[in-house]
Amino acid sequence: MSRLPVLSRSARRGLLLLEWLLVIIILGVCVFSWHKSGDEAVLRNEQTSSGGKRQSSAITYAVAEEKVETFPFDPNTADSTALLRLGLAPWQVRAVYKYRARHGRYHTPGDFKRLPGMTYELWERLGPYVRIARRFRYIDEADRQNSRTHGSSVPEDAEVAGVVRMPDSVPSRPAKYESLTVVDINTADTAELMRIPGIGEYRSRKIVEYRRRLGGFTNTMQVMEACQMPDGILQWVKVNTDVPVRKVNVNRLSLQRLMSHPYITFYQARALVEYRKAHGDINNIDELKGLEGFTPLIIEKLQPYLEF
Repeated sequence: MSRLPVLSRSARRGLLLLEWLLVIIILGVCVFSWHKSGDEAVLRNEQTSSGGKRQSSAITYAVAEEKVETFPFDPNTADSTALLRLGLAPWQVRAVYKYRARHGRYHTPGDFKRLPGMTYELWERLGPYVRIARRFRYIDEADRQNSRTHGSSVPEDAEVAGVVRMPDSVPSRPAKYESLTVVDINTADTAELMRIPGIGEYRSRKIVEYRRRLGGFTNTMQVMEACQMPDGILQWVKVNTDVPVRKVNVNRLSLQRLMSHPYITFYQARALVEYRKAHGDINNIDELKGLEGFTPLIIEKLQPYLEF
C-alpha cells in the first residue's frame, strides 16, 4: 500500500489561507444577497404606500364644477372669460380667437353657429343671445337705401365687459324665390344662390368654391357634391352648356396642381406623373385605363376636364 504524500509546512499554510479566502467569499455573497432582498422589500413597501397616497388624494380632492350662464354677447368682442362663462370649452374659445385672427370677424350669427363642437342643444341656448354689432355686419341693400334717404346710421349700443347688447333685429337676407325659378349654377353668384329655398350663406359659398375648384359644372348632379344639400334642390338649378369649363393639362401640371382638382386624388396624380416620366406625354384618355385608381367611372367624370 502506497503512502500518501506529506505536505510541507509552507504548503499547509498556503492551503489554510486558501480555505479562509473561500469562506470569506461565501460569507460576503450571502451578506450581499440578504441586504439586496431587504432593500427590494423596502422599495416595494414605499411604492405601495405612495400609490395608496396618490389614490387616496385622487379620491379626496375634486374640482368644483363651474356655473354656466347665458347672456347676450358678441362673438367678435367677447373675451375668453365671457366665452367660458357661456359654457364653451377651452378649445372652442381658442377656435373663436383663431377665427377672428384668420377671418377678421363674425358677420352673421350663422358664422358663429359653425363653431367646431357646436351642438343643437348649445345653439338652442346661445343662438337667441348672439348679437353682431352693426359695424361687423355686411351692408345690405336696405341699409344702402336708408343711408341715401336719411344720411345717417343707427347708433350702436355701448360695449361693457366684452358683452355687446344689440337690438334683436338680424340683418335681412336675400328674399327667397316665391315660385319655381331655375338658376344657372355656372354663372350665379352667392346672392342669387341664397334666394333658392334650402340654400343659405354657407351652402352658397360652398357651391361657388366647388365650382372654382372643379372648373365649372357640366351637369346639375355635381352641385350635390359641393356639400350636403336638401332634397329637391335639383329642380331649382340648371347648367348652361355654352359656358366652357376650365381644363386640366395632364402633361404639364405638377402633382400638387393635379391633385387640387376634386376628381383627382393624390395616388391618381402620382400615377400620372410617374407615367409621364416613364413613357412621355399622354396622348389620349384611353391611356389612363391602365393607371392606378382610374376606374371607368372616374375616367367618365374626368373626360370633360382633361386636355392633352
